[in-house]
Amino acid sequence: MSLKTSRLWSWSLVVGLGLVGCEAAPPPGMESEATLGESASAVVIPPITSFDWPPFANVTDVSLGSGHRTVAVGREQPFTLSTDYFVGPDACIGCNNQLVFGVPGGTGACAYDGVGPVQSHADIKLIAPKEPGVHPVHGNYTRAPDCAAALASVGSGPAFGLIGVYVDPWDWSWGTISNLRLNGNSSHKINVFPGARVNITTDYKLDPAGGGCPSCWSQLVFGIDQGSKTCIYNGIGPTSATNTTFSLIAPTQPGLYPVWAAPQWAFTCDQALSWSNGGTPVAFIEVK
Repeated sequence: MSLKTSRLWSWSLVVGLGLVGCEAAPPPGMESEATLGESASAVVIPPITSFDWPPFANVTDVSLGSGHRTVAVGREQPFTLSTDYFVGPDACIGCNNQLVFGVPGGTGACAYDGVGPVQSHADIKLIAPKEPGVHPVHGNYTRAPDCAAALASVGSGPAFGLIGVYVDPWDWSWGTISNLRLNGNSSHKINVFPGARVNITTDYKLDPAGGGCPSCWSQLVFGIDQGSKTCIYNGIGPTSATNTTFSLIAPTQPGLYPVWAAPQWAFTCDQALSWSNGGTPVAFIEVK
């Protein structure tokens, strides 16, 4: 069951327990407007940067960005994949040799499309998916009439890296989170040691009346998948803050983990924390 299905916001749970978290329920249909985004679990970083398709081709030193295995990207924003490659002289009738790379839900491109032999380097532009979370970047070798036909095979090839798709700014019906930084870094991804303390700075605005409940107590919870979580605000009525800073603890196992945010309507921060086990990815940490 998905997080959205299991939660249906907090209203049905609050009323079912006889605990009214605010003085007036939202209008019909309003409950889903601020539903928490799906949170992607940590994904182990693929161990390979090179791969052979003997005797036809191979790729080496595949990286994302400037030599990285992971990168954080905004929704439907570009990122660069780099690789060295070799394609052999084996020709086929009516087709070319293609080395293709891509990300499911995003775009793909050919690092090479032609008849070898050739040994070279390629920097190709790819577009991240719209869906926030962790997505693998695949590569593959195939023979096809053209690059467009070859792209269909990209997903069946090995994964060489991961992109974390984040939402910043994130707007929902009664709030906004923006300008998020990790340890002072605005790239939305940092590398940390297992169990390290991560300092997070963000701006936010909250107004429960915008979601249909002007008298609600509202909370704002942040967390790291498989790490710690914290409630940074608990109050009533509209509020805003700039450069709010707090700390979270990273997980202890290597991988790429979303830093997520979750708004709530509850009595207390403790109650909001108990309801929030995931949220919308707003940044990522890579535990080395």
